[in-house]
Amino acid sequence: MTTYPLVNNTSIIAILWGLGFFAKIIILTLIFFSIISWAIIIKKYFLFKKIKKSNDFLYRYFQERRSIFEFANMANEYPKNLLSKLIIVALNEWQKLNIENKANSQLNSDEKTHKLLQLLPNISETLQRTASQELEKMEQNVSFLATTGSVSPFLGLLGTVWGILSAFLSVRHIPVVTLQVIAPGISDALVTTVVGLLVAIPAVIAYNYFIGKIKNISDEIDRWSLEIIGDIRKKIVEE
Repeated sequence: MTTYPLVNNTSIIAILWGLGFFAKIIILTLIFFSIISWAIIIKKYFLFKKIKKSNDFLYRYFQERRSIFEFANMANEYPKNLLSKLIIVALNEWQKLNIENKANSQLNSDEKTHKLLQLLPNISETLQRTASQELEKMEQNVSFLATTGSVSPFLGLLGTVWGILSAFLSVRHIPVVTLQVIAPGISDALVTTVVGLLVAIPAVIAYNYFIGKIKNISDEIDRWSLEIIGDIRKKIVEE
């Protein structure tokens, strides 16, 4: 019976180099997924950190306003801020509706006020469209993390199953099979599962983290939109 020497070289490079061709393809695919995932994680982390810092800064002043109409100049100074974008589009829509309403000369003051109040849903829809566009930008590429978290363990399992199958097929003509004969092949096959989990776990954690951040921002947008609509309604009534 052919004997196999025991190899005690467990370095990462040695293990990966000793894998079969199919397992190496699986590993390279997982590495590709990992690189893209970490690029997205790093980019999104700093993006959400920047958004939170910017929103907290501006909302601190926004809370002290008497009306969003007095806050318009500051909003224009920070046009990339999410709260500023909502205020700007809301005021632009309000001005357009107000001009159209004032042009309707056959209506008296009370009728014009009533009509403007009826047109408030137009401003709300404008805010919703703007919010939807901004949230879509934040969600961009985040779904790749979910894909990585779902697919990577199965790719690793595929490599493991293939490696174990290959290990058993390679010894099918050996009369007596011992653990020392099949252990190297099986242990090498399990490497793909380990790599798959190492790729999937950070991706899943990051995906859930970013989804939570997006949910928090979405809730803030809803609150800001209500405050903006409230200020515009108050302005219409006062006029």
